[in-house]
Amino acid sequence: MKKNFTLDVILFICALVCFVTGVMMDFHMIPGGKEARRPFRLLHIYSGYIMAVGVILHIFWHAGWIKSAVKNFLEKK
Repeated sequence: MKKNFTLDVILFICALVCFVTGVMMDFHMIPGGKEARRPFRLLHIYSGYIMAVGVILHIFWHAGWIKSAVKNFLEKK
């Protein structure tokens, strides 16, 4: 339970950082030139990488539940 909560918090923070930095870059809300945007770009990229690894871990940890849910879904059809 604790590892799921910790992973969910990490995924939420990474998703929030990725979303905010993406919106800021897309709408040109970062003043300055290319060098001023670089830290935001790196933060955006690496939070996305961490989020991808977290999603893979999340799916791996819940593989049993996913198999059961798919099996139940296919049996109802």
